[in-house]
Amino acid sequence: MSTTPDPGAFEFEKVSVADARKALDESGAGAYAVRRQPENWEAKRKDTPPETLSDATHAWLAELPEAVRPKQLALRYARLANRLCEVWGTRAKCERLLDDLMIDRRGGRKGFPLPVANELATLRDHYFRLHRGGPSAWEYVEMGR
Repeated sequence: MSTTPDPGAFEFEKVSVADARKALDESGAGAYAVRRQPENWEAKRKDTPPETLSDATHAWLAELPEAVRPKQLALRYARLANRLCEVWGTRAKCERLLDDLMIDRRGGRKGFPLPVANELATLRDHYFRLHRGGPSAWEYVEMGR
């Protein structure tokens, strides 16, 4: 039988419980805890120049019923209005974008000002009714579908 130590084995020293507690108290329990820092999305965000509404977006907004037209979104977040216009004809992409704008999947987002959030919710409901028919998106959820 060989007594050569296994190179992958951990080396350790036997200590008493009292000595282990003392070492832990001296270094602090936090030294052994895995701390996950929240992601800094501000640092990851690309610095892009302000965008203006495209001609296509102006036309799209004019086609929407007055009651669902996202005026504040267009004024404050032209880039998002342009993006919504681009995906409006593709159901899966548009639903995903509207959901992503309304639901914080990353955690810690500030959210939109209330007028913009209300417009997005109204626009999402309008889109749902256009493409799925029947009840609103909220009634659809309440029915358990």
